[in-house]
Amino acid sequence: MREFLLVFIGGGIGSAFRFLLYRLIPQGSFPYSTLTVNMVGSFLIGMVIGYLISNNMLKSDYYYFLVVGICGGLTTFSAFSYENIYLIRSNDILNSILYVLISVSFCLILTYAGFTIINKILN
Repeated sequence: MREFLLVFIGGGIGSAFRFLLYRLIPQGSFPYSTLTVNMVGSFLIGMVIGYLISNNMLKSDYYYFLVVGICGGLTTFSAFSYENIYLIRSNDILNSILYVLISVSFCLILTYAGFTIINKILN
């Protein structure tokens, strides 16, 4: 039950932060806000996981609150999927391809960067 509450509270915080970024980042013909929250979340999850591993805390309360809760609530694969379907149905194939390539590559790079940065700081 404890883990459930940590995920619940963290997910609410992450979702609220995602909503705030949606309001602050303009939406045009390209889904910049979802791309931004997914990149920010990828960087954060890399840093948090790196920290938790370095401190033998991978399955701690911090993991459930920060990784599963906040980062899970912040990032959004469902919005990413919907926006790609919307771009394809709007015959905007180029932006759909760009969105997929940028999202996947940048999120992987940022997760790795966050993980690497926190390991350099801690070691």
